[in-house]
Amino acid sequence: MPSWIKAKRFSAFTALPYGGNPAWVVLGSEELTDEDLLTLASDLNPVYDTAFVFPEATAEADICLRFFNGKNEVNFSSHAAIATYFALSGENMVQLKEPETVIKQRTKTGINSVELRVDGDKVTRATITLAKPTHLDLEINPTLVARFLGLSLDDVTAAGLPMEVMSTGFYDLVVPLRSLKDLRNINPNFTLMDSFCVRLGISGVVVFCRQTFDLDSSAFMRHFAPTVGVNENPISGLAAGTLGCYLIKHKLIEAANFSRIIIEQGHLQQKQGKVYVHIETTRGQIYRVKIGGNAVQTFTGYIITP
Repeated sequence: MPSWIKAKRFSAFTALPYGGNPAWVVLGSEELTDEDLLTLASDLNPVYDTAFVFPEATAEADICLRFFNGKNEVNFSSHAAIATYFALSGENMVQLKEPETVIKQRTKTGINSVELRVDGDKVTRATITLAKPTHLDLEINPTLVARFLGLSLDDVTAAGLPMEVMSTGFYDLVVPLRSLKDLRNINPNFTLMDSFCVRLGISGVVVFCRQTFDLDSSAFMRHFAPTVGVNENPISGLAAGTLGCYLIKHKLIEAANFSRIIIEQGHLQQKQGKVYVHIETTRGQIYRVKIGGNAVQTFTGYIITP
């Protein structure tokens, strides 16, 4: 029988309402079937991701999250996960203690540690531990990359840095460019890009430069993911984590016991936001990657179940 359950909408990885990446969070999902979850997700947020919160049935984790877009379930969504922890403020679903609460989340990718910065009963920053970076040793044709980005061969090679396929959750091709002007000039051919990504078995393409809008940022990026139905992501935590690892690996940022990297995204779509990437290394090797950010609530209310 249909019932009313609480839903909240957030702009994730930003401090600006309607900036960053939009995400819905549905609380009290335990009575819903998979078909119900897909129906709600496709209605609430057909392009981007919706998070559904479940109580955790074991002592291994504190909370269980599932993520759906308008077409299917996805294993993990960083922006929807960040939004979830802001949605938990005042809901008494997890015990929040100042100044920081550390919990475990269960998703389809496994169990991850989550650090919540807390002020009173409100979450003010959420930081999630990702998988260690992995690399695919693939030969990349820069001419083909230039074609699907709508740029010249000189544009995609002038930075003097390698293109590389890396992952902290999903594999992306990382493409370095010289400047914000070059990133503005991208005119993607998504049909060619999709074919390229499918052939390589990767999720998308991260294009970045070291020139930034804000002086305290480390890099600006754009993230294209046509293979998963999102031509351009306003802001992606997993892609930012991957880019942070690329910057460390290629010594664009000095490796340290703890490196704090700020990745900008979304400015060219009027969706500006930032992902805070924390990378810990020992003897020059990355052993822990975390991504964090803010979220702004733009709606709260109740929806009726299917």
